[in-house]
Amino acid sequence: MKKEDYQALQEMLKEFREEAAELQARIEKYEERVKEAELYLKAIQDSEPEDRKVFSPRRVEVLYKEEIGRIKEQKALHEEQIRQLCGERDVIGRRISRLETVCRHQRDRARSRRDASLMDLEKIIGRIESSSGYIDRNPVQARQELAIIAKSLRELVDRMREGEKP
Repeated sequence: MKKEDYQALQEMLKEFREEAAELQARIEKYEERVKEAELYLKAIQDSEPEDRKVFSPRRVEVLYKEEIGRIKEQKALHEEQIRQLCGERDVIGRRISRLETVCRHQRDRARSRRDASLMDLEKIIGRIESSSGYIDRNPVQARQELAIIAKSLRELVDRMREGEKP
């Protein structure tokens, strides 16, 4: 994967996280409204004194019927909004999870390629050190070793450019 593609994935991941945070804030806002509606309904029901409840032919539900109906309707709308937003948040959460997996896999692959390249370089360094002993004793063999080392270095550089695992 190219570095630009990886950066684009990271940017998408950031945007999804921001969107998830916005959805969570909206969910919390609607949950607060539901709690307020429940408290208001409870306040209406508890507003009538106990002695009046026993002796009055009218009940609170009848006196405040329209108000209670309106509040229950608003509460139901808020609860529906919460369900819808939670669904959207879950979808975004799954996308975030997939993107994190792809990014983590890409980082692991890059680390593995880097580690393999370092091991190859260490082998080449070892060959250079061993071939330096041939320079004085056998110059022809030293040239052959240096040619092999140069070829190995070119292959390593090509693999690193292509982004393939060495």
